[in-house]
Amino acid sequence: MEVTLIAAQSLDGFITKHDEPGTSFTSAADKKHFAATLGRFDASIMGGETYRVARSVIRSRLTAARRRIVLTRTPSAFAEDAVTGQLEFTDASAQSVISDLRSRGHRRCALLGGAQMHRLFLEAGCVDFIEISLEHRIFGGGTPFVNAAIDVTLTLIRHERIEGSNTLLLTYEVTSNARDT
Repeated sequence: MEVTLIAAQSLDGFITKHDEPGTSFTSAADKKHFAATLGRFDASIMGGETYRVARSVIRSRLTAARRRIVLTRTPSAFAEDAVTGQLEFTDASAQSVISDLRSRGHRRCALLGGAQMHRLFLEAGCVDFIEISLEHRIFGGGTPFVNAAIDVTLTLIRHERIEGSNTLLLTYEVTSNARDT
């Protein structure tokens, strides 16, 4: 199964603006691009905080066509939100989640964040590609792309400007991950 980490970040590497949760800082063109991009995937994974920030949007767009997995230390706290086959909550490891999705026949998974999720899946060697929307902003603070020191080698395979914006879309292949080093 192919796993693509998708994130938007400022030029100085932050996925949130200061203490503001979410990606309200992204351009309208990036928001449109992100929505279209999700259609390429039959599964997505996110952390509990990402889910809490976007809960209403996520719940309004549930479909059987894309399974959403939320990693959280307390899956039972979200029991009322769970929808079998569409929205599931787990405290399983990154490798276990990927293995489970693969065994259920999923082929393409979007990893949607945040910083802890990025680190966990990169450390586990579970990320094949990274798609970054690089916004034309500098914050000087916020949530970093990853929340701990890791060493991952990437190869740039595509770069383009998102039409109608100053946002750059960078696509990397993960060529060595944190567990290889």
